[in-house]
Amino acid sequence: MSNTKIEKRFVYDGFGFDVVIRNVPMVKVRGAWTPKIDYTKLARDVVLALAHKPVRLTGAEIRFIRLYFEMTLEAFGKRFAVSHPAVMKWEGAGIRAPALKWPVEKDIRLFVLDQLQVKASDFKSAYEHLRAEAKASAKPVEMSIASAA
Repeated sequence: MSNTKIEKRFVYDGFGFDVVIRNVPMVKVRGAWTPKIDYTKLARDVVLALAHKPVRLTGAEIRFIRLYFEMTLEAFGKRFAVSHPAVMKWEGAGIRAPALKWPVEKDIRLFVLDQLQVKASDFKSAYEHLRAEAKASAKPVEMSIASAA
């Protein structure tokens, strides 16, 4: 019996929201199947995917972005010209999209790209993509393990 396999579709919820990962290498550890992935790289790939997400960010995703960049509520609020209670309210929306004006959400997404030092051409492309307002949806982030491994 093999101790490795490929899971075609794996839902990871360790970031506070569902991330659907395709083609995940799995390994059997103490009788239980577990993903064999680099969680640090996965976190970076997820935060980048959130910047490009075609639908509005959820409160949980905003919280993940703030924590990924190791920012306090106060620092995050100051960066986006809002109070820390406003950030708490956004994050309190959980898996729903918070009452957040699109220009502020767009600024959060562009902040992510800037912090990750995305190439200028990719940054420009993302900015053009974000010019139109994203739709509200509870669709999870999806990616292939080829980009997350």
